[in-house]
Amino acid sequence: MTRPFKIDKTLRERRRIIRLLDFLKREDLTTDQMERIGKRLQKSGRRALSPLVRKLWHEKNGTAIYRYACMLDFFDDSSWLDQLVQITLRRTDLEEEGRMALLDALQDYGIDVTAPPFAGLVGYGAASIDAFIKECLKDGERGLVRFMDMFLDAADEIRERMIHCLSEEGTPDAVALLEILLSFEQPEVVREAIITLGKVKSGFSLGVLTRAEQRHEGEIVDLIRRSIRRLSFMGIREPNELPHTFPVPLPFHQVQAGPLDIYGARSLLFSWSLEDSSLAALLLLVGESDGVINALSYRIKDEREFAAVLREVAAGELLEPVEPSYAVAVLKDALYHSREKGYYLPPDFYVDMRLFSPDSLRPEPYVPRFSMSHLDGIVARIPGYVTTSNELLDCTSLEGWLLSEPAVYDAVDRLEALEKKNRDGIIPEQELEVELARFCKELIIPRRAEIIKRLLLIADYMQQVKSDETQVQHTLACALSLVGGFLPEVRHPFIRRLMLDSIETARQAMAEGYDLRMEESFDEE
Repeated sequence: MTRPFKIDKTLRERRRIIRLLDFLKREDLTTDQMERIGKRLQKSGRRALSPLVRKLWHEKNGTAIYRYACMLDFFDDSSWLDQLVQITLRRTDLEEEGRMALLDALQDYGIDVTAPPFAGLVGYGAASIDAFIKECLKDGERGLVRFMDMFLDAADEIRERMIHCLSEEGTPDAVALLEILLSFEQPEVVREAIITLGKVKSGFSLGVLTRAEQRHEGEIVDLIRRSIRRLSFMGIREPNELPHTFPVPLPFHQVQAGPLDIYGARSLLFSWSLEDSSLAALLLLVGESDGVINALSYRIKDEREFAAVLREVAAGELLEPVEPSYAVAVLKDALYHSREKGYYLPPDFYVDMRLFSPDSLRPEPYVPRFSMSHLDGIVARIPGYVTTSNELLDCTSLEGWLLSEPAVYDAVDRLEALEKKNRDGIIPEQELEVELARFCKELIIPRRAEIIKRLLLIADYMQQVKSDETQVQHTLACALSLVGGFLPEVRHPFIRRLMLDSIETARQAMAEGYDLRMEESFDEE
């Protein structure tokens, strides 16, 4: 009897899964894209989990491993957690970044990676938390960052153990870490750090508490004074400054800032000259409503190396020199939003915040202010400025103002369908207006208030970097015209070009094989 062949109907889906997993290796991948990929993989269940786990067995790039590990969250951990443990223990070929990604994933699922058999892996020390902290304290500034990186992810009981270990070490490095913890967001951590400083028999500890007494208030000050009295009973009455290797507030060397993108993010760069003639720099990514998003700390040996770093960073982030007071005000605003949303700060920032004066780090919302020369007669000039407001998108300060979202790619599909429907490939004006009105309704009107605020902040940035006064007023007038409904959004020249530029950019990306929507969906069955 002839046995009929069984047709494999899953081939198409398996190919999609492989494409999705390969897409995770793109450099410009966003959090939103990762979320969408995860949901699509989730729909395929075990058919997607098996190739995902295989990727973790073979991938060597640390960023890709991190992203693959994030995808595991979309599956029942009972089907992959044991395999992840084996991968972490047996993949001895990985660099530190890859191992840290695997260890972080295990820690997120409640596994104590500071205990055997994981403790000996790179990044988490030897056989215990004590050994991990000893390694951090031997590694200078980077060791402090490693400590804070783990501290942020640790459970409360692990944090208590980490602070207790610092009191047993009692070295200047340990005291420096306790001083960093005095700026932590959780009051219980601050209290524990103060009590621990009172147990470290060292003039360095007294010096930290003395400085802290000046910038705290209320119950915290009473606790600080009790720790100071405790040190006095132990014979510690003369405060000592931490060695010069541990930064203290210093004047700024250079301060630079970049413009906001359409989603409200911008970069700030602060730098300082240290006493040993080297330099420190801190590059921050801050969001107009998202707070301090990321931080990258630099230690630079001399001015020549600093100039090279500055050229590279300034070109990528569109940085321009600004007055320190302006950059500090923007930083305070970011700290305000981080605190408002309950976000922890990046590890590098916790370590380098000692370079700022305490007043520079007081969370405070920022409201831009404009000179009378920019405001004088602006209402009467709005009609004229609106007419040419599309030209603002050619300004350096508005470079990159493009919407990059799945709905933009949907609009490209609809417009291309209309082109194909007409023999000459030209979309009738009426049909084009219908599509632009839909785009406006879906993507512009819901965020009109955000666009207005960001245009005002861009105008403020322009005046800070000494842009042409007419350009500042032009941007300001554009924002005010959107407040007053001077024109329907779809007819507004600035908004209209923003829409068309975004659509054209998405069209070009699709022509090159890139689709934010991942080209295909698993909804087809």
